[in-house]
Amino acid sequence: MISLTASTKRLSSIFTMLFLLCLPAIGSKKKVVPPAPLPAAISDAKKVFVTNAGGNQLAFDEFYAQIKQWGRYQLVGSPREADIIFELRYFVEDKGTHVSSATNTYTGQTQVFSHEIVDPQLALNIYSAGTKDLLWSVTDHRRLARLEKNREKETVNSADRLVEDFRARIEIATP
Repeated sequence: MISLTASTKRLSSIFTMLFLLCLPAIGSKKKVVPPAPLPAAISDAKKVFVTNAGGNQLAFDEFYAQIKQWGRYQLVGSPREADIIFELRYFVEDKGTHVSSATNTYTGQTQVFSHEIVDPQLALNIYSAGTKDLLWSVTDHRRLARLEKNREKETVNSADRLVEDFRARIEIATP
């Protein structure tokens, strides 16, 4: 049986406390990057025209509903009436096919597996209505889902994330 003296116990507890105090500093190596400011044309705008550049009507409907519910901008019916234009585009980037194989060492039989590598994306481009210049752009990578109802849910979630991220950024820019 090992007997620890009082000074050894105290020293051990001091080292343990120091380790626990330093632990947050060890794990926080991620650099905090402040968000860049949005162009003044976006933060000063009052009227916006929202357009669907194609891909998915559900994503557009959700995005439009969230922008309308937010109430920050007045939604208008044509680009001529707007200060800025929100263009929403849904697309799926095809990154090819991944092929792999496995061999059963007992029977010698080989099975080949393959699956497509896809990246569904929802992109928001914001243009100046007067000059048609691109002011800002952001893309959300929709999470993958096998079932149709889950794909729809993830599409809605992707549109919601775009609006939430944009709201957070614009609320930082405008006091």
